[in-house]
Amino acid sequence: MLLNGFGFSGYRSFGNDLVKIGPLKKINFIIGQNNVGKSNIINFLAHHYPYFLSKIAKLSHPIAYNTKKTTFNEIDFHFSALKSIHRISFPIFKNEINSYMRDKQLRHTPELEKLLNYLYDNNGTIWFTYTIERIKKNEFLLETSNTNEIKALMEPHEWQQLWHDITDKSHININDWQEDFIGIEKILKILSVTPKSLPNVEIIPAIRKIGAAGSQASDFSGEGIIEKLAQIQNPLLSEQRHKEKFIAINHFLQNVLSNPTARIEIPHDRQMILVEMDNKILPLESLGTGIHEVIIIAAAATLLDETIVCVEEPELHLHPLLQRKLIKYLSEETSNQYFFTTHSAHLLDAVEAEIFHVTQFNGASQVEAISSTQQRSAICNDLGYKASDILQTNCIIWVEGPSDRIYLNYWLTSKNTNLTEGIDYSIMFYGGRLFSHLTGVDQDELSDSIDDFVSVRKLNRNAVILFDSDKSDPHARLNSTKQRLKAEFDKGPGFTWITEGREIENYLDPEKIESSVKAIHPSAAQLLQKSQWSNLLEYEKNTDSSKPPSKISNIRAANKVKVAKYYVEHYPADLTVLDLNKQIDRLCTFIASSNK
Repeated sequence: MLLNGFGFSGYRSFGNDLVKIGPLKKINFIIGQNNVGKSNIINFLAHHYPYFLSKIAKLSHPIAYNTKKTTFNEIDFHFSALKSIHRISFPIFKNEINSYMRDKQLRHTPELEKLLNYLYDNNGTIWFTYTIERIKKNEFLLETSNTNEIKALMEPHEWQQLWHDITDKSHININDWQEDFIGIEKILKILSVTPKSLPNVEIIPAIRKIGAAGSQASDFSGEGIIEKLAQIQNPLLSEQRHKEKFIAINHFLQNVLSNPTARIEIPHDRQMILVEMDNKILPLESLGTGIHEVIIIAAAATLLDETIVCVEEPELHLHPLLQRKLIKYLSEETSNQYFFTTHSAHLLDAVEAEIFHVTQFNGASQVEAISSTQQRSAICNDLGYKASDILQTNCIIWVEGPSDRIYLNYWLTSKNTNLTEGIDYSIMFYGGRLFSHLTGVDQDELSDSIDDFVSVRKLNRNAVILFDSDKSDPHARLNSTKQRLKAEFDKGPGFTWITEGREIENYLDPEKIESSVKAIHPSAAQLLQKSQWSNLLEYEKNTDSSKPPSKISNIRAANKVKVAKYYVEHYPADLTVLDLNKQIDRLCTFIASSNK
């Protein structure tokens, strides 16, 4: 990761309060209403952060930031009548303390711990903040607020000991030294930290369009992209590694279009981007604005390496499913760190990410890091979303519980690595006791006699339900509830999958199940039975031969979820058992058709 966090104040819509953006991940969303200051965060990051860091840490930049001029223009100062101080801040997070101590060659002494404990904020983070005293003169001073509080932390001899510990110097007049605070400022300066290198930052603006042939551009708005793609389509001999980037962009296009034959091509005259698909060649513009947008963003992000990429409103012209596919590609297939300004709640669960909610209060922007479901709900309310506006995935698979979900994802991934839970399909639990209250009939078709049932079609029409047959032998019959649900779901869209064995575990290798049970339950001796119609989670405990026989049964039931997790982590999927391959093929086909 290129950047772990940063803070600033006094910039455009951000007032005197220090705004803290962190901790950061590879994917970071900056979300909020229009005109609350989202773009100001990435503008500060792109246009000012590297410059300020270069002056504070005395780092040189090969191109843009070794100028002596300030990067601030008149429009960059806070616009309200309230006085605001320009600051920039760099964090040390809780999980970085040990590496910080090693880098600074510090020891955990009582005096140092006292000072660090004072510097920690409520989240266990230390922020070293620099005040820009005279911005046009490039003067940056380490901020040391509450000087009296800091001085009162320790007695003079403790400050002297700390000074000695971190500098190996002891010849000082501690009373004079502490009186004017200069010595304590020196200690804080020694302890302060800044990033060790300047990041490369690029902005992909909200207005994006593929430029005309021969166009050149220094940004990644789409102008000049034809030329850039042509260069990696047919790179020089010394730059053949760039060909892999062109291949990656084609893989992304294939995934977006759900067509393995799709590929982009730049013709010799470089007049346009062509898409070859199903033995037809079409200009990219004929595929629609949404495909235009994702190709611009995906191509720009693939062309860049180890860069902080700020993308404004990636959701423009994109269906929610396309939004998720784009974010997933950028997360998994590129080496950059991303900041997305967005109004879209559909992106929030696309990949593991940090989310920062921007609002305005008393004329100044403020930022809240989002960590809870309640906070995410508040974001949706702030953006004006209602429950009916949040689109689900286009296919739902209903299963009884968590272990079924683990096995189902395990098998689907082994069959088709392009299918992703949360994007192509969702798995929902009905739970044993709720089973008899579900129906596959549409709500408006329910009769008065079954009006207490819950219609899963109302949640999503493209539904598949998976349940155990619970048969103890091949001649046993399904119970009436399962017969009813089978008839209802098989009317479509969707179908019923009833296990060909007793339970879902009967699709697994009994010997490997036994090994998994023993790994989770060390007291297990063996499974009771290992047939198609037996309960493969029942086992017999080891007995102590030195003790008299117990009247308590030695038969136990293994933990379904723990066994499932162990099994899928340690053994490859085998789809040849019973009708498993047939059912997984059928399910993959249905998921694909639901997403067309």
